[in-house]
Amino acid sequence: MEMKEMTTQQQISKEVLQKGFTNLCTAKAMATLYEDNFKLVSKYVHATSRGHEAIQIALGMQLLPQDYAFPYYRDDAMLLSFGLKPYDLMLQLLAKKDDPFSGGRTYYCHPSLNDADKPKIPHQSSATGMQAIPATGVAMGFWYKENVGIKNINEAIRKSEQENPPLVVCSLGDASVTEGEISEAFQMAALKQLPILYLVQDNGWDISANAEETRAQDAFEYARGFNGLEAMTIDGANFTESYEAVEKALKIIREERRPVLLHAKVPLLNHHTSGVRMEWYRDDLEEAFSRDPYPVLKQQLLDAGFTQKEVDVIETKAITLVKTDFEKALLAEDPTPADLFTHDFAPTPITEETGERAPADKEEVVMVDCALFAVEEIMREHKECSLAGFNSR
Repeated sequence: MEMKEMTTQQQISKEVLQKGFTNLCTAKAMATLYEDNFKLVSKYVHATSRGHEAIQIALGMQLLPQDYAFPYYRDDAMLLSFGLKPYDLMLQLLAKKDDPFSGGRTYYCHPSLNDADKPKIPHQSSATGMQAIPATGVAMGFWYKENVGIKNINEAIRKSEQENPPLVVCSLGDASVTEGEISEAFQMAALKQLPILYLVQDNGWDISANAEETRAQDAFEYARGFNGLEAMTIDGANFTESYEAVEKALKIIREERRPVLLHAKVPLLNHHTSGVRMEWYRDDLEEAFSRDPYPVLKQQLLDAGFTQKEVDVIETKAITLVKTDFEKALLAEDPTPADLFTHDFAPTPITEETGERAPADKEEVVMVDCALFAVEEIMREHKECSLAGFNSR
């Protein structure tokens, strides 16, 4: 597949610019507030999207409820653009009982979500590259359903999927692309032509090691080795360029049902995480801050006809919301010892064993054969069931 570089050509609407700037100001205010309250918010190590906001928001604003997203640990701006509130994210930051993702169990920006009006986010234990194979598996599920002819039983969802076929987004930091499981995912996506977008956010750092120390090429160049995987590279700190690139990539995936890799160059304007401070090892901070997406998008609003007062009001409202939600989150209820046992298993209609465990007229069978027989029964009865394996050796 020919490699392509994106160019900005069309006009972004004022409504999109305003919504994007609101989300960016909100994410930026959250990062500032967390730093100002460092000791208070350090129940868990956390990372923020500071510097990455433009591309994350440009993507999040264009996903649909039938889509599946696999964010990584720096994607809090993306979550805001899905429609989540600062308060929702702060409940996880502070390990509160009503954390909507994990009940206070997992790190900040480790979401899982099944809201009807938002993209679906399966649970991930730690999104440092491991999300690539599960994300590609979901895309394979879409591919399988479409090839077999399985329709969604919900009429409203089925109609929505016919108008805008679902897709998967796998968000990655560039350093994770050096991992072997990323190659496995790319191979299968390219081979089967799966409906997936790999968003690679490239800030040039792998914790405290820079790109020159960790890779021979970036993700855009790496994609040349995967026939059938289209790749684009953009300035991910430019909101309008990012929005148009995402729009183009999603159109390809929805209409042509094939994979795209979008490589977004971004500056890292905060610590790697709250536990790895940028001032300990960064020698590029001045250059990085010169590429801050905040003043770029702010100028794009002014160029589109917003007044300075209107821009200031948007930012002030975002900062106020973040402060208010933080005060509310601090007062939220903490988990109790009894909550250790909540959400441990999904409810099941099967609560007791039935049938005869050792029929008199049957021979004993080893467990592995029983398991294979059970899988065969399930696959015969449910054509939506597919058995697949990655990295078989």
